[in-house]
Amino acid sequence: MSPAGTIRRFGLRVAHGPWAAYVALSAQPAGRLIVALGRSAGGAVTRSRIRRIARDLFRPMRDTSSGIDVLLLARDNIGQEPRRNVRRVLQALFERGGHALTKQNSSRIEMGG
Repeated sequence: MSPAGTIRRFGLRVAHGPWAAYVALSAQPAGRLIVALGRSAGGAVTRSRIRRIARDLFRPMRDTSSGIDVLLLARDNIGQEPRRNVRRVLQALFERGGHALTKQNSSRIEMGG
């Protein structure tokens, strides 16, 4: 199974606006970001801009977190969104995903699993 397929199958799904993300614990010490944007997300320039923004926002999270994998998906055409809005929404999405994963793992530890 591909890394994106593994994250999608075993990860937690969080959504915010036109975005969806799957987050999962990584088998590697450093997490990874997979950005899957189809043509419906916008043109090539738009998709590249989104990838750059997502990598920029994920970089500090990757350095401080203990191996979290994120699969980022755009559910709509996001080409008309201003860069400021994209950054704000993606930051909120990454934070929600990290909190959801932390909450899930803490409940597993409390239950002894």
